[in-house]
Amino acid sequence: MRSRSRSLSSLLLVVVGLLAAAPATAATLFISNTKGESISVIDTTTFEVTATIPLGKGKPNRVVFHPDGKTAWVVYDKSHDLGVVDADAHKLIKRVKIGGNPYNLNFTPDGRHLLVLDWSSDTSNDEVIFYDLQAEKVDGRVEVSTWPAHSVFSRDARRVYVSGETAGDLTVIDVEKREVVGHYVHGGGDAMGLALTADGKTLYAAAGENKTIVKIDTATNKPLGAIALPGVVHEATLTLDGRYLYTTLRKANKLVVVDTATDKIAAVIPQKGYPDLVTMEPTGRYALVTNRWADLVAVIDLKTHTQIRTIAVGKAPHGMALRPR
Repeated sequence: MRSRSRSLSSLLLVVVGLLAAAPATAATLFISNTKGESISVIDTTTFEVTATIPLGKGKPNRVVFHPDGKTAWVVYDKSHDLGVVDADAHKLIKRVKIGGNPYNLNFTPDGRHLLVLDWSSDTSNDEVIFYDLQAEKVDGRVEVSTWPAHSVFSRDARRVYVSGETAGDLTVIDVEKREVVGHYVHGGGDAMGLALTADGKTLYAAAGENKTIVKIDTATNKPLGAIALPGVVHEATLTLDGRYLYTTLRKANKLVVVDTATDKIAAVIPQKGYPDLVTMEPTGRYALVTNRWADLVAVIDLKTHTQIRTIAVGKAPHGMALRPR
């Protein structure tokens, strides 16, 4: 009996050791190819494209996952509708019309509502549309300034921050009341990217043509300062540990890395073709960057701030979304 117990204990130790040594489950990254009319599915462990999902006509652009990870939603710029993709089956299952000219999407963290950032058209205003997914109907609209572009929720999900692309501003919306509770104008047209610190106290906002990142105090919705960059800035994404802010300078074909402890530039990484969006993969070791006019995704080592490889995807990649696990 003792020999058998020792054998079982030894086997258990071996199994535990193997599990501890095994790599984390691979994450899945969806890349929407605007001219390729498809999604490229990337395994973030191997950095290989594992599938291609046809999306059909209409110029698919942004892609966003529902919080449950079962579906990804796609914005079509030309047909002005949305596509819903089954993430497991790798298949477009339906297209729906919400808003007149949708540009970008977000979901409330509880997954109950889809937020559509809608640009003005013959049938809509510049607004954020709240769409009840269970009831399948619009149950709120909040008008904002021209061309709402990116959005991010506060850590308690009570507020959502929305950048205004052409207005060069930031609008703060109370999610429950569906009303504007804060507004800050920085004046930098081509305003897009937003990044919120882990403690929720500071919001980094890309003030595009001002060539700066504005640091905003979320308690007051007023600026704490600005970080100068060497070009028109588009995207702003924090590393998972919050130590660095990755920004894209599309027209200059550069990634600029900012040290958040000093607000100084830590690195400049050349890119091949119009870098757009940045996503941090779950291990915190790499950043992935869409290069729209080079038909690739760049992989950046976060320790050295250097590009280590590229991933060939479809034509004109733009949107990217990491599947929730």
